[in-house]
Amino acid sequence: MKRTGFSFFLAAYVLFFKAVLFAGEPAVFYETDFDLLALGATQYDPGHPEQDGWFLAGAADFGYGEIQDEFANPGRALHEHADRNAGSWGQTIDKRFLAPPDLSIYPQVTLEVDFYATTSNLEGRNSYIAALEVFGGPHPGYYMIGFSVTSGNGDVKGEAGLRVNLSCFNGSDNNESVPLTIGYNLAWETWHHVRIVIDQSADSYVSLTVNEQTQTLDGYVLPRSNDEGIWKRGQLMESIQTLIVPVDDFGESSDDDIYWDNLALHGQCTLQADLTGDCKVNMEDLAILAAEWLMGV
Repeated sequence: MKRTGFSFFLAAYVLFFKAVLFAGEPAVFYETDFDLLALGATQYDPGHPEQDGWFLAGAADFGYGEIQDEFANPGRALHEHADRNAGSWGQTIDKRFLAPPDLSIYPQVTLEVDFYATTSNLEGRNSYIAALEVFGGPHPGYYMIGFSVTSGNGDVKGEAGLRVNLSCFNGSDNNESVPLTIGYNLAWETWHHVRIVIDQSADSYVSLTVNEQTQTLDGYVLPRSNDEGIWKRGQLMESIQTLIVPVDDFGESSDDDIYWDNLALHGQCTLQADLTGDCKVNMEDLAILAAEWLMGV
């Protein structure tokens, strides 16, 4: 008995909701556990040939980045050191270029990583600042997704613990933190896992997960970058960078370190029935699905 007429439209109706409610397979933009990278200090661009494109983008006196295996989760990890003798704000930055993914096809982007933070002065009140960031164009390049890890800033670091921070665009600039109910008072010298999900097409955060605790962030506008006085949202993801910043404030300083491991940047189209590859469910997609359903495929 043929399934036609009403059955065809019923099939299309069902498949439409299936398309909206379920996501397609994620695409890997970049991922590494650092375990296959050569041990040793990161080098200036183009970097060590056996460190998977990672290179030292900047370091103040006594600061350095390296691939090491003393602290990892497990195996090897990227380590960055900021020295108290470097002076305030002498950043250590490591970077890797990316082949820009098509964010129109994979607009839901997930960034996740493990980090381990140390400071030589847990009794100090000076600021601790480290960050993981993704940048991209078009020219001159824009802040796309990332987070910072902070402590101190007037509070005793050993008592305050570590805090994960996200910024959002407030209509004028990025100087507004997303109000988070998770990711604070985190232990020093302990591995922590962070997972950020954004929707590039909706220009919004989706969620933040820290150590298996998740907070929904729908409605918080994604960061912008200032291009000659105009704040713009980027459309490409062209590089990943990690950094740590020594800060001498409140009359104190410290040697600070950050370790990064199990880094992944993925993209996904949230529409399973996108058969034409444009991350949109249109009549062509539904017609193909309905025809396959009617034929019993």
